[in-house]
Amino acid sequence: MSKRFIFAASLAMAAFSPSVMAHEPGTFESPIVEQRVAKFKQSGGDIQAVFKKHLPAGDMASVQAAALRIAAWADEMPDYFPKGSPSMGADKALWNDFSDFKNKAKANASAARALNAAARGGDKAAVGKAAKRVGGTCKSCHDSYRIKH
Repeated sequence: MSKRFIFAASLAMAAFSPSVMAHEPGTFESPIVEQRVAKFKQSGGDIQAVFKKHLPAGDMASVQAAALRIAAWADEMPDYFPKGSPSMGADKALWNDFSDFKNKAKANASAARALNAAARGGDKAAVGKAAKRVGGTCKSCHDSYRIKH
């Protein structure tokens, strides 16, 4: 096989790989975008685990750990949205009203810390309410700044 054929085949495979096809033509996600997507997935997985696994099992230690991870991510979230880092999932409005975005991240962190405190108390009903508040802060931001594809 010629080097030219191998190069062309490699380009074709890259062009049709899922990670490239998931983007708009001519755009590629930056490392910071990939990092924030991973952190959002972790956070989403954590809140889902609280509702579907930890709370039903009465596993308050796992609820506390999940809440602390969510709060830590919310604290640093704005740092993962520097100007010039748009992605397919983030509405441009986020950068136009960045102070609102930062306030929504703070609300998420505060709700997650309240969830942690409720879990330390051990009252499943209180934990359930606190977890719903965390979910509400997620929804508030998603409604304003997330683009679903």
